[in-house]
Amino acid sequence: MNKIAFITLGCDKNLVDAEVALGKLLSGGYNFFSSPEEAEILILNTCAFIEEACQETEDWIKKLSLLKQAYPPKKLLVMGCYAQRWGKEKHSLYPAVDYWVGVNDFPFVVSILEGDFPGKFFLDSPFFLYDHRTERMLSTPPHYAYLKVAEGCNHQCSFCLIPSIRGPLRSRTMESIEKEALNLVSQGVKEIILVAQDLSSYGLDLYHRRMISSLLRRLDEILPPGIWLRLLYFSPQGLDDEFIETMGESSHVVKYLDVPLQHVEPAILRRMRRSSSIEQIRGKLETLRKNIPGVFLRTTFLVGFPGEDEKAFQHLVDFVEDFCFERMGVFIYSEPPDAPSASLYPKVEEEVKRERYQRLMKAQKRVMRDFHNSLIGEELEVIVEGAQRRRGITHCWGRTYGDAPEVDGKVKFESREGEVDKGDIVKIRVTQAHDYELKGEKI
Repeated sequence: MNKIAFITLGCDKNLVDAEVALGKLLSGGYNFFSSPEEAEILILNTCAFIEEACQETEDWIKKLSLLKQAYPPKKLLVMGCYAQRWGKEKHSLYPAVDYWVGVNDFPFVVSILEGDFPGKFFLDSPFFLYDHRTERMLSTPPHYAYLKVAEGCNHQCSFCLIPSIRGPLRSRTMESIEKEALNLVSQGVKEIILVAQDLSSYGLDLYHRRMISSLLRRLDEILPPGIWLRLLYFSPQGLDDEFIETMGESSHVVKYLDVPLQHVEPAILRRMRRSSSIEQIRGKLETLRKNIPGVFLRTTFLVGFPGEDEKAFQHLVDFVEDFCFERMGVFIYSEPPDAPSASLYPKVEEEVKRERYQRLMKAQKRVMRDFHNSLIGEELEVIVEGAQRRRGITHCWGRTYGDAPEVDGKVKFESREGEVDKGDIVKIRVTQAHDYELKGEKI
């Protein structure tokens, strides 16, 4: 059987696609995985959300093309968002690629590799939506996994190409999500991370109203005690009273919510085709904080968008320093040539974008320092990601309930009594604070 090297890029939603493709390969008898140098089949799962992601994808295609040139019998398959967006337009630049497989065609990866379907481009299948019956091989550490509750997006943000690449919103049934959640628990998963392009829109297509609160209540009923539910990518429009009440009452949903705002200047938000009612959104976030003490709010901002002048940027900095998000990420706007925002002017110079990125991150660093210092002496739940026993003390590291995998910080702590294993959920008392890291001791 041929050896396969599988490289996946991009977000956690893309990772779920990769795990589905891996499941299809395993069920098709492909169970030998190796390094790209040794593999006979090279599969690259790609991202194309921002131009930096496209550049990373192209760098990987070049690397894998060189490996194929050194050993021509290798097959090279490029799948995912980049293939869907650019496969037909840019294939001539990468002649070593044997197959370009889009976001709806990758479930047929085995048939494509075995030549059941002739051709080089597989980009036109009907919209795909996996469910609990779909083969899937988890690639995350055993204690956490992502569960994609919907695919696609109905928003029309001017800088984003996801709807044109992934298609409109398609929600899975609550029954399917429940069955997959229980299946993940049966495999030892302690933290289930619900993801979609916008979790708050879940159900609008299938049930004709926002159903995320109903879904969370149903998961609350069926999941055993001690399982974490984490929510990522929640549009501020979905922060209604029902959701806030549901989150506050849940015994499984951790007190963490990722609400991407992108900007706070009304004129910029209108150019982005996003809600410009920033004061209304702020009011919802403050209600969330008031009703759910200890909640960690995360957001992301985009700096350097066309039309962002110094005044607009300073408004953003002031908002960050005043509201004090517990967690925050920042992206530098990069010009997607095929997005509506590409036609907007005036452009912001690259040097100015980078300088603004540094200023905003510096402001958030001060916020983080003050927030972490306020946690000294507090008790927090932590999921353990590693532990080493030395001289009678177990030295552990993990994530608090306020930290998502890959994007947020870590916590280090010591346990003097009893064994601590990866995936355990324990309580610690914070003893030291740093800008992006906490230290503590197990209670």
